[in-house]
Amino acid sequence: MLSKIQYLVEGHFQQAAGAFNKAGFTPNAVTALGFLLTIVASLLYSIGLGTVWLIFGAVSALLVGAYLDAVDGAMARRYHQTSKMGGILDSVSDRVGEITLYAGLAIGSLVPSWLSLWALSASLMVSYVRARVDVEGVKLKGVGLAERPERLLILLFATILAAFSSFSLEFGVSFIALLSTVTIVERLYGTRVVLSGSGNGSA
Repeated sequence: MLSKIQYLVEGHFQQAAGAFNKAGFTPNAVTALGFLLTIVASLLYSIGLGTVWLIFGAVSALLVGAYLDAVDGAMARRYHQTSKMGGILDSVSDRVGEITLYAGLAIGSLVPSWLSLWALSASLMVSYVRARVDVEGVKLKGVGLAERPERLLILLFATILAAFSSFSLEFGVSFIALLSTVTIVERLYGTRVVLSGSGNGSA
C-alpha cells in the first residue's frame, strides 16, 4: 500500500542515496548494513526487551534498517547499479530478516510461538504470491494492505506502545498476521481477475 505513494518521498531517498554514494557505499553494501541492523533488532527482541535501553536499541535498529532498505533501491536506480544479483540479495535479506524478527519475538516470549509462526508464514506468503504471479506477467506491487513496509511500521509502533503503555505487543503482531492473511487473499483474487480477463483463468 505504501509503495503506491513512494513517489512522494522518492526525492528524499535520492538525496540520501547521494550521501551514501559520496561516503563510498554501494547499493549492496547498504543492503547488507540494513540486514545487519535487522539482525540486531531480532537479537534484542530475543532477549526480551526488559529495559528501556533494549527497547530503544531494538526500535532504532529496526527503524534505521528499514530506512536503508529503501535507500539501497534508490541508490541503485540513481547510479545505474541495478543488477539481477543485487535484486536477489535484497529479496533474500528481506525474507531472512523477517524470519529472524519473528523468531526473536517468540524466543523472547514477547508473543506466543503460534502467533509468531502465523505472522511469519503469512508475511512470507505475501511475498511469495507476488513473486509467483509475476512469472505469469501479473504485477502486484502496491496491492494489499500489508506489504513489508507496512508490516515493519506496525511492529515498530507496537513495540513503542507496548513499552510505554498497557498496549500488548501480541495485539500488534496479531494485526500483522491478520492483515498479511487478508493481503494474500486480496492478491490471489486480483490475480484471478487479471488472468481471467486475459483468457488464462480457469473456472
